[in-house]
Amino acid sequence: MLHENLPILITGGNGNIARLLAKRLLKDGHKITCFDISDPTPESTVDGVDYLKGDICDQPLIEKILKAASPKIVFHLASLLSGSSEADRKRAFQVNAQSTFNLLELALANGNPRIVFPGTGASYGSDIPPDVPEDQPQWPENIYGVTKIFNERLGAYYTMTHGMDFRCLRPPLVLSPYAPPAALTAYASHAYVAAAKGEPFVFPVSPDIGMSTIYIEDLVEGFVQLAYADRGQLSRHAYNLHAFCPSAQEIADSIVKLKPDFQYSFEPDSVVESLLKTAAKVFLDGSARQDWGWNPISDLDDCSKAIFKLME
Repeated sequence: MLHENLPILITGGNGNIARLLAKRLLKDGHKITCFDISDPTPESTVDGVDYLKGDICDQPLIEKILKAASPKIVFHLASLLSGSSEADRKRAFQVNAQSTFNLLELALANGNPRIVFPGTGASYGSDIPPDVPEDQPQWPENIYGVTKIFNERLGAYYTMTHGMDFRCLRPPLVLSPYAPPAALTAYASHAYVAAAKGEPFVFPVSPDIGMSTIYIEDLVEGFVQLAYADRGQLSRHAYNLHAFCPSAQEIADSIVKLKPDFQYSFEPDSVVESLLKTAAKVFLDGSARQDWGWNPISDLDDCSKAIFKLME
């Protein structure tokens, strides 16, 4: 599948991960269609991509798109994020869960494309060991995590019972210059953005706080590698990913090596600290490394260089 010129559909196609994913897939010569509820902004538009606008919950529209685009792979990234999901649980279930059921049913009837889906490390909940095994029980504490598990299990059911090829990644915290400003646990990403702008930054955590982390372009590469892997290589329906676990102080030190004028301080926020003190330090990802060659950037300084280059 790697060397073919494939039609590929990305739902949630205006998001930051989707934008980088589209660019990465275009390099391999694939035909990319991005679908989202809003029009792409100039910043999120990628030359060579076909953009379609609509609601992922619009079942007739999704069927029309599947028939017209005839994708061989669907990256199903469309969802409400955790804060929006908690604010409107009914809409979250419709967007994050019901729409996935509809998509899988429609996919079966329209070419049965390979489905690649992003789970989340947050689906494990807070009562977890520092090193989280791949089969750690999942007991999420918000509706976002609940819908992610629903989709994982739904995809596994369609694979085992109906011959679908459904694949899932569970990434940790994503280090990205595109992290939403309101995301409480994305302070590390926000620090890089502030440093690039020459602005001071206040870390809302203690210097020793850290959690399992991955660089955004590595996450994109993980999606691509999993999508390309021969089905016979795969031993699991869902895979953990992990790259490194930098503390807030280590992130600040790494930034200063590249931006010596970066000014920072630490003012721990009790809400943020409570979220991260129980966070996983490592998501054990041996199956991804063994089955399809997962090998992310594991050096923080190399990651810092890549982030600043991405923002140029």
